[in-house]
Amino acid sequence: MAVNTKKTIEAAAKELFATHGYSGLSMRRLAEATGVSLSVTYHYHEDKDSLLKRLFDSTVKQLGERRAQLESHDSAEAMLRDRIAFQIDNALDIVFVLKYYLHFRDHYTKHAQGYLPPTAYLHITEVLEVGIDTDEITLEQSIDKEAKVIAHAINGFLLEYFPASPSPSEREDLISSIHGFIWRALERRGALSNTAN
Repeated sequence: MAVNTKKTIEAAAKELFATHGYSGLSMRRLAEATGVSLSVTYHYHEDKDSLLKRLFDSTVKQLGERRAQLESHDSAEAMLRDRIAFQIDNALDIVFVLKYYLHFRDHYTKHAQGYLPPTAYLHITEVLEVGIDTDEITLEQSIDKEAKVIAHAINGFLLEYFPASPSPSEREDLISSIHGFIWRALERRGALSNTAN
């Protein structure tokens, strides 16, 4: 029972934070949402910051493990499509992580690409590396800059829909639209680069 109670608290905290942000999550609201007493809620987590940090660490780890299970592709184009679908299918976790980064931005050191650590867009960096290796694309900027812009473009759609989920037909249309737009831009650059050579 204790394990289930802890999981219930953590699942509700993730959803409340992703949906309502930092100010929308309190230990009292969490207790009300789960039907677990406030004292039991505090028994598992001393405060909401420590709870959010624990959830952030476990969510990032779980997302990485799930991404590692994605089908392997020889084509960056197919890989990009899978990564876009993955983001949409894991919207709650992705939005939770994004809102954590935004709220706790001062915990991260600003670097050349902004505040997000490169691990936040590693899934797109991998696509671009494959695309360069297979000569499918040519980049105008560094891989990190391009990956971050692409990741933000995809995640913007997640934030538009969240907390609602797109219907199956909307999901497919969304994946195709995002993929088509990004891929055409990457291919066009490659074509222009090849013409210049």
